Amino acid sequence: MSGRRRSPWSLARGAIRVRVLGGVVVVVGLMGATVALAAGSSVNLVVKLAPQIARAKTGKVAVLMPSSIRADVAASRLYGAGGATAKGYDIQLAYAPRCDDGTACFFAEFEGGPQTKLPGTRVALARGITGTYSGIHCGASCGPASIEWKQDGAIYSVQYVLGGKSSMTALADSAIDAGPR
Repeated sequence: MSGRRRSPWSLARGAIRVRVLGGVVVVVGLMGATVALAAGSSVNLVVKLAPQIARAKTGKVAVLMPSSIRADVAASRLYGAGGATAKGYDIQLAYAPRCDDGTACFFAEFEGGPQTKLPGTRVALARGITGTYSGIHCGASCGPASIEWKQDGAIYSVQYVLGGKSSMTALADSAIDAGPR
């Protein structure tokens, strides 16, 4: 171990700060996440995920993708993966290459196919569609916010680590309004 002293603060993805003070864990999150997001950038998903969208188009359902997403890092620091699956598509955007849906590097995921709907709060979406929203949830680790909706016989979903109800609804509305990519 080097002689450098580590800071008692550690920064995890999603702008959550954790500090141990006398055996008590202190978490500072909401304000930090807002500041990080405000300082972030807008990522053009159609450009950033063009290879993955092209591969997904060979699948069995139309590819619905929001036009853009807010990020807490520059677009150049996000990595796309995925494409068509046996019954639809699964496209991921991560903080690291080859993330494979790992919690530590997960940023967002876009899926379409015959998945089953998950429970959540009903939300009104574009074109009269009703979806379900589920907020960020934590146990041993934290899961991203998600929104799902049924359209043209397929279930579409978006998961996003920085998502709140209004931003998730806006992402779904963008994907619905843009139509198939």
